[in-house]
Amino acid sequence: MSPRPGEPYTTLEGDDDAAVIETSEEKGDSGSLTVEEMVNTTIGANSSKASVWIFISLYLLGQLARVAGPALALIPIFTGFLNYEDWECTSGKCVELMNNFTGEPKTFFSRATICDNSLEPNVDFNWNTERTSYAIEWGLICSDENKDSNIKSFFFLGAFMGLLTGGALFDRIGRKTTCLVGIGVTSVSCLAVFFVNSYEIMLILRVVHGFGAFIVVEGVDLLAVEFTPSDLRNLSQILSNCLWSLGSFLIIGISYSMRDWHHIYLVLGLVFAVTAVAVFIYPESPRFHLVKGREKEARVTFKKLSKIFNTKEISDDTKLTYQDYDKNILGQIKDFIKYPVMLKNTAILLVCWAAISCVYYGLNFSWGKLGADIYSSILFASLGGLISDVSGMNYFIIHFFGRKKAVVICFAGIAALFFISIPSYGVHLAGGWNLDHVVCLLASLFIGGGWGSVILLTKELSPTSHRGMIFCMGSASARVGAFIGPKMTLLYNTINARIVLAIFGGIASFAAFLAYFNSDSTNKPIPSTPEDLVQLRSDTGHRKLGEGDIEL
Repeated sequence: MSPRPGEPYTTLEGDDDAAVIETSEEKGDSGSLTVEEMVNTTIGANSSKASVWIFISLYLLGQLARVAGPALALIPIFTGFLNYEDWECTSGKCVELMNNFTGEPKTFFSRATICDNSLEPNVDFNWNTERTSYAIEWGLICSDENKDSNIKSFFFLGAFMGLLTGGALFDRIGRKTTCLVGIGVTSVSCLAVFFVNSYEIMLILRVVHGFGAFIVVEGVDLLAVEFTPSDLRNLSQILSNCLWSLGSFLIIGISYSMRDWHHIYLVLGLVFAVTAVAVFIYPESPRFHLVKGREKEARVTFKKLSKIFNTKEISDDTKLTYQDYDKNILGQIKDFIKYPVMLKNTAILLVCWAAISCVYYGLNFSWGKLGADIYSSILFASLGGLISDVSGMNYFIIHFFGRKKAVVICFAGIAALFFISIPSYGVHLAGGWNLDHVVCLLASLFIGGGWGSVILLTKELSPTSHRGMIFCMGSASARVGAFIGPKMTLLYNTINARIVLAIFGGIASFAAFLAYFNSDSTNKPIPSTPEDLVQLRSDTGHRKLGEGDIEL
């Protein structure tokens, strides 16, 4: 459990060694505050219900643009969907095949019939669907299914590129400015799809979608967490997860109500453009200002926050204790060698990001292959993640077990349920639902919890000076997992589905094992620099590590 706002942290040993800048000494000694204490004093000191609700409202407002990530990631499930059972014969060749078919009549209308007999759409058969789909329009069936997989996966290629770019920009020009650039790129590229009728152009735009969307997703998360008091960080992560789920519900609702796939992109582009207003009214992070040595700008922001939350304004005579850490990208990279603790933490977190993303997108893109209705499946899977947050499941796991153990527990739960789905595969329950569908939906509870715990641990272990870079590296690693996850669903066409489910379970098991060796941020303030991170030993509290004791 984090220290409550207003409660000072234990003094860090070794501060006399750090490049600490104490300002305003000439104005008289009115005490000194660290950045963490400033945030706790101006935002979190008023613990009234009204103040908490103001915080929640402002936090959610700033995070609205976060819906871009899941909405654009999942949109090909709906805009490129085709049902291999929903067609009718129009040629003599097809009719002859149907007359000579010896199996169950309803099983004739299948992928095997079309692909094994080289039936051509609009020649040998027509699709029976009221909804348009780029897969139908461009004939992305049978051997061309990999093109549809490319449309899904190239989004994450763009996200990877965007996160590498964002990782540099967040720590150079700021969180807010970079977010606004990302929203502009995302909105324009979505609106452009309305005019697209080419697979090749669509691939390019999907890269641009990912580039802009994940700059926005990680940018608003960075911006919001740096305004969050220590005792509200667990709650704030739950709120972020809920907004991610909202993005899933958004694309389900829009896709279900729109029959033309072009219109779905058009509406999403307009929605994303509106979210720019919320980001625009947010101030820049005072933590970012202080790391860049801009104390005046940080004080102005803190004074505004004191008025909003009705807390005592920090006097100009109060000294701010912070470290000026304005390094270029090369200097930031060298710090990973200089501070092995940060390198180890980041390496383990990168694996966790990739693993949770792989199983999340692998499962979501599996529903059509597993034979479940895509609308209800994605809806229930999204509800699973939302329930894990709203019910308090994720909150209490993190609260009672701590940040690191929460990551281990969630990955272990995912692995266990994927392995349970193997013997339950194909066991029919009712309608189009099998037992393995239900088990996989239960896994979505732990997947939602896994996302939240991995992201929260990353935020709290990453120094402010490197948070933009590390956070984007983690999310970029997740895009690698997200690229692989949809590709793995192609295995359902060639090997037994039980093997695919076992692979997903194995990935989660490996992540759980590796996460056990990571550092823990429970009960610790957010470090401003790598030096702060070294001073916060995860097992005994706030003390600087000695020589030869650099590893956690």
